[in-house]
Amino acid sequence: MQKVRLSDLSQCAKEVLAGLHAKEGAAIVALRGDLGAGKTTFTQALARELGITDIIQSPTYVLMKKYEIKKASPFTTLIHIDAYRLEDPKEFSALNPEQFLQDPKTVVAVEWPERLGSALPAPDLIIRFSSEGAGEGERYVALG
Repeated sequence: MQKVRLSDLSQCAKEVLAGLHAKEGAAIVALRGDLGAGKTTFTQALARELGITDIIQSPTYVLMKKYEIKKASPFTTLIHIDAYRLEDPKEFSALNPEQFLQDPKTVVAVEWPERLGSALPAPDLIIRFSSEGAGEGERYVALG
């Protein structure tokens, strides 16, 4: 894991976007880490890199937020999912994932992907976050 300043997460977001390629379905980025590890902060940086100017907050209670990408990009939509409150992977179906997982112009950032089990297709990228041993305003991040 590499130590990263939270203010520098935009560079990680650029690297992630550069590594995502058009394919048959949505590009899925799984965000793993404990509460407060930086998953939502990373999604905010990702959204900024995609030209999204909306305020990005964790969709903990609504489970999913959808944002239109207006900047020139191979993607037109960012879906942000927070699966923390899901108790069973079957609950994921209430979000109608077939509507967005089939779209090759969609990026899906999923916090707590382990709670979705096999209901979520294999991610294109897993990013691990940790605040353990990091200073204030820093996190450990591992792409891959």
